[in-house]
Amino acid sequence: MTDHLLSPALYALMILLVMKVSDGLPRRTFSPRNPPKVAIGLWLLVAIPSLAQFAFPGIYDALHRDSDLIIDHGQWWRAYTSFMVQDGGVGGTAFNLFVLALIGFVAERVWGSRMMVALVPALLLVFSVDTLLVHGPPGGGNSGLTFRLATSIAGLALLTRPCRRHTLLTVAIVADGAALLLLGDGHGEPIITGIVAGLVAALVQRRWPRVWRPVAADPTAVRPHSPEPGAAGAPDEAPEPEGDLKGR
Repeated sequence: MTDHLLSPALYALMILLVMKVSDGLPRRTFSPRNPPKVAIGLWLLVAIPSLAQFAFPGIYDALHRDSDLIIDHGQWWRAYTSFMVQDGGVGGTAFNLFVLALIGFVAERVWGSRMMVALVPALLLVFSVDTLLVHGPPGGGNSGLTFRLATSIAGLALLTRPCRRHTLLTVAIVADGAALLLLGDGHGEPIITGIVAGLVAALVQRRWPRVWRPVAADPTAVRPHSPEPGAAGAPDEAPEPEGDLKGR
């Protein structure tokens, strides 16, 4: 987390913009009998050690990110386990777990469960490489993963449902991340790179739709509401390409 007073407002703005983007995408429905299993599993994976560390500080000591221990002492696992513990105290932990629950649910709705199983580890592997190579301050927290997962939804929207609305919302998300970077808040980087990650993941899903099962191919998915063509306020939406859904 950061001590800059504007940062929490910019985090909230990013989340709001992502929610607006997700409203324009096909979405799976969940129920008590069919819950978002991947999102729940991810939340528990983070929540259990994050909460337990307050009673057992050794959990944080064993899992947090520490470049000296990673680079000089070969404790490579820390690059991939630091998202499971928190360095922001009670307030930072509560914020991170709340946002992870919210974003995990939304992401699984628009990406689908199978794609989420691949996307989350990919985000961890790709964006943790720098901690193996560069000395940085020690710490922990899942905000980097959560923010990338959030803005990956914008990358998905740009590829699968390109329209003026999604473009403007994505530009606003990039501006939000850039503002954080100008304030010296490193959370701006995952906000921006998450969009790129989403574009790449959407391209993979487009290439192998039978493997990753786009949500738009699910006949039970909730479709975004659109006014009649030509009506005032009708969004400039592009239809779903048939080839993306049927593997042509």
